[in-house]
Amino acid sequence: MSLEQHPKHNTVIGATKLTFATHWQHDGCLPDRNLCPYHMHNVCPPGRVASLLLALVLLAACRKDDRASRWDVDVVAPLVSGRFTIRDLVPDSLLEVDANGSVILVYRSTLFNVELDTLLAAPDTNFVYRYALPAPGSFDFPAGLQLLNIEDNTRLDLDGVDLRWLNLREGNLQIRTVNKVQSGLIGRFELRGATFPNGEQVITTSVGPGTVNAPAIGITTRDLSGTRFDLRGPAFNSVNTIYSLISTQLDPNGNGATVSELDSILITVSYTGLVPAYAKGFFGQRTVRQQGEDLPLDLFRNIVAGGLDLDDVRLRLDVENGVGMDLQVVLDRFTAVNSRTGASVDLSHTILDGPINLNRAIDLGTGPQPSFYSNELDQDDSNIDAFLEVLPDRIDYDVELRVNPLGDISNGNDFLYYESQLKADLELEVPLRLIANELTLETLVTPDLPGSAEGHAIQSGELMVFGTNSFPFDARLELALVDADGAVLSTIPVTGALQAGLLGPDRTVVQARSSEARAMVSAEQMDRLYQGNQLRLRAIFNTADQSEHLRLLERYALDVQITTRANYLVNGNE
Repeated sequence: MSLEQHPKHNTVIGATKLTFATHWQHDGCLPDRNLCPYHMHNVCPPGRVASLLLALVLLAACRKDDRASRWDVDVVAPLVSGRFTIRDLVPDSLLEVDANGSVILVYRSTLFNVELDTLLAAPDTNFVYRYALPAPGSFDFPAGLQLLNIEDNTRLDLDGVDLRWLNLREGNLQIRTVNKVQSGLIGRFELRGATFPNGEQVITTSVGPGTVNAPAIGITTRDLSGTRFDLRGPAFNSVNTIYSLISTQLDPNGNGATVSELDSILITVSYTGLVPAYAKGFFGQRTVRQQGEDLPLDLFRNIVAGGLDLDDVRLRLDVENGVGMDLQVVLDRFTAVNSRTGASVDLSHTILDGPINLNRAIDLGTGPQPSFYSNELDQDDSNIDAFLEVLPDRIDYDVELRVNPLGDISNGNDFLYYESQLKADLELEVPLRLIANELTLETLVTPDLPGSAEGHAIQSGELMVFGTNSFPFDARLELALVDADGAVLSTIPVTGALQAGLLGPDRTVVQARSSEARAMVSAEQMDRLYQGNQLRLRAIFNTADQSEHLRLLERYALDVQITTRANYLVNGNE
């Protein structure tokens, strides 16, 4: 086997410069020096490149003992490309763009939304009525005899809430009768303090005859949707009171019954699934606490390292009170937390110094007219800029809601509708004018490598990184090999940086700038790439003047193309 080396041959195909020097490994087939008559001293003209490539293919077909010829070529060719935009800095869903192309980060979230059952829980309730003979013996009762006649005032347990009126949006009433008397029964359940949507107040029930050993059971159900309850009792001076009349008689069309002390009637009245459409009364004086709440914040999830200095930040708190109660909201703690770095910053503003007083809503008869509270914070009256510059991924806070802090000053006229809302919303607005300090973004790419894991076509070489940067920040690049879990297997040092775009008089980029950097990839690192690992590309941005906040425009981008000047082994995958 002989070994000869050609001088390097250069040509340009499209926009990609290919450079190759051939090292022959021959198995019985010698290279033809006439392929390039300039091979000793001159560069091959571009027109001869096709002839040279054709000759390489023909040589690949030359066999001795069925073994393919192998040779290596130094070649420059594209490997991977990547692009960083504003949307890699901030999630696309949070971006707004003004008429000048300036980018504004806008984040909206609900701080708290108090459920109606927190203020008024209408419980499921069972009332039980029994009838049995008061003395031993047996008695013959005629048909139609009334056995049970009860006037009942039952109070609902509403946990400190005193209601005078309750209109139901949803709910069910079930009357279950267990009859051990040998006659059918007719029941009458009259809700004196309620009115069904059709204007009626009476529910009629029936159950067949039964015995002590085989009682008859009858169930009657009534939908209470749209039912209005007057909970003031028979004298209209009480609260939480259901006023009803319950009566039962032997079937008038029956034969009567002989009744002993073992015979009985059991009536169970159940209210279930009660959902208020409207409620009025006094909702109590109490405190509802929400401690240790966690509000996820995904503003800066794409930033993996570094920091930024923001020029203008505004945080607005909007509270809506659609309930007819006086309320106070107390923010005891409001902390920005960066889980990755462990850094945290407590918000400092007068809004945390005392309670926020919320006026009660107005009852329009058909719905509430809410009251509203709004407060805006900025960097002049708070530390909201430092709060965000920690790059938080969550906000931890404690909040308490004080219901009727001055007591029953409405004289029992608190109210709520099903549509009533008691909620607080946050809106964060950040025009992206900033100073970048080691602000790091990253992307993972999988190079398209010729050959296979068993036979590498590319052995080792130099990576050339070409960048076109229209950001107003210089960009330093970092390369690393990572496995499927993102763990770093090896770093690839990069020499050089990508310069910031050229700034115009208005301090925005008027022209992108192209520059390049370089890195060396060893045979071991190339082997790891062939094993299916990925290439991690990080761009680290820095503002040249660390005292000047620069405005970001939607059109800014950093385009990166990585090419390789590598040793290419033809037939290396066999």
